[in-house]
Amino acid sequence: MTKQERVDMGHRLRQQRSRLGLTREQFAELADIGAGYYGQIEVGTSQMSIDTLIKISKASRLSLEYILFGREEEPADPAPVQALLGRCTARELRLAEKVLQLFLLRGDL
Repeated sequence: MTKQERVDMGHRLRQQRSRLGLTREQFAELADIGAGYYGQIEVGTSQMSIDTLIKISKASRLSLEYILFGREEEPADPAPVQALLGRCTARELRLAEKVLQLFLLRGDL
């Protein structure tokens, strides 16, 4: 992998971490890797193992293909979820939002 490819990959990871509203330290903890090491990955000065790539993919909720190559997956159809949410009470919507937030931050919940 070239230096520019590592920099581009780090940029994609940094953008997603920002979208999730997490600091580097918080994200590294979520991915179960060192914060300093994760910082090096984000700036493109360090390579990572397959195991680390998988951890980062799960924590960031990004596909391996997108992290490595910048190719996006096809967007999913939100209609089935919206239909379910449309039948919820206000209390159920608040709970569903909390569950979804947890799910998006931790793929293994």
